[in-house]
Amino acid sequence: MQLKAPIEKLFTVEEFLAVSDAYPNGEKWELIEGVAVLSPSATNFHQIIALNIGAALSEWKANHVVPWVPLIGIGTRVPISPRSLPQPDLQVLESAPTERSPETRDGLVLFEILSDSNTKQDQAWRLHVYASIPNCQHYVTVDQKRPLVSRHDRATGWKPVVVKGLAGSLDLPALGAYIAMSMIYRWTPVA
Repeated sequence: MQLKAPIEKLFTVEEFLAVSDAYPNGEKWELIEGVAVLSPSATNFHQIIALNIGAALSEWKANHVVPWVPLIGIGTRVPISPRSLPQPDLQVLESAPTERSPETRDGLVLFEILSDSNTKQDQAWRLHVYASIPNCQHYVTVDQKRPLVSRHDRATGWKPVVVKGLAGSLDLPALGAYIAMSMIYRWTPVA
């Protein structure tokens, strides 16, 4: 269950950013349709999977000449919902940022590692708003409990490509990269 801040008024992104430093460290707050929402603490499997994906993307970048940059997710502006600043678990920017910022308008690839709190409604909302980011090419959801990854692509009208099992790989055409499913799930019971 996600906790919501008391609703006295709906925040703008600027108002949310102005007060977000007051939230305790280690808490993941997002602005969803004007409401500040606290996400539940991540599980150890969630964090291992996030680390595995980040490490795989970082290693790919180190071994190939590519302009994109992977990072742990930060607040991401979504044009279709100006009172929202969702924070994907990981994301890939089209190029290295040029200034320090708690937010971005960039999201070439956005990753969500699914938790019990990620309802079908939440997943559909995220797909809808992430699709409004002009350069977003892939929205990827990763199941924590079984080897199952869904990649939604702009090129196919956001229809999912599902990868099941540890033998396959998650192809990311927009990056010219792939990640073995066994790499995504290593060090978890799924592997």
